[in-house]
Amino acid sequence: MKRFSRLFAVVAFLLTVAPPAISAQDGPTQKQIEERDPDFCGAGGAGCDPPNVQQWKAAGNRLADLSAADLSQYAYACAKHPEWKKECETDPVAILKRLGIEGY
Repeated sequence: MKRFSRLFAVVAFLLTVAPPAISAQDGPTQKQIEERDPDFCGAGGAGCDPPNVQQWKAAGNRLADLSAADLSQYAYACAKHPEWKKECETDPVAILKRLGIEGY
């Protein structure tokens, strides 16, 4: 009986704590939703990328046939690592390999 009352107490506690915790999960803010709106940022929200990332995306599109996700990874990596500039300007696949992305 003692076990049952402990179990009941734990379950009752979880039922009172769990709903607020579940509703407090991270979700997009209204600003984030607006920033992803194609009317606000363009297709796929790409217009919200910083200008240097947009420039690297344009370069990546000229240099290689990359998926949108890989193009984004490449562009953000090149923007973050100016020391990779030479390779970014000539070989996007090498940058993706540095990031651990294979298949090209």
